[in-house]
Amino acid sequence: MVIKEIKEIKDKILGRSDKLTVPAATPQPIVMYTTRFCPYCIRARGLLRSKGWDFQDIPVDTDQGLRSEMMKKSGQHTVPQIWIGDQHIGGCDELFGLEFGNQLEAMVMGENQ
Repeated sequence: MVIKEIKEIKDKILGRSDKLTVPAATPQPIVMYTTRFCPYCIRARGLLRSKGWDFQDIPVDTDQGLRSEMMKKSGQHTVPQIWIGDQHIGGCDELFGLEFGNQLEAMVMGENQ
């Protein structure tokens, strides 16, 4: 039983699922500046995909202009940098903090404004 629960949590973090879902538009747009191989970016993408939410993924791997744009908007140089609506929430740890605090869905659905 414990092993099954651990697998389910791991699959959720990595965005794995046995069922196919079509990303759903959300009331608050989700924008994320990322790189392809960053483990934190992969985890953040996985969480958002596990929710079935559509999000804009802006890769800054090879585009210094986009990286500069991200740094100017966020004041940070690390990835991912994530916005929900107009609110900059930070990176992967902050995203998961909202999820574990049961605040992420309300924020994405615009219920805490």
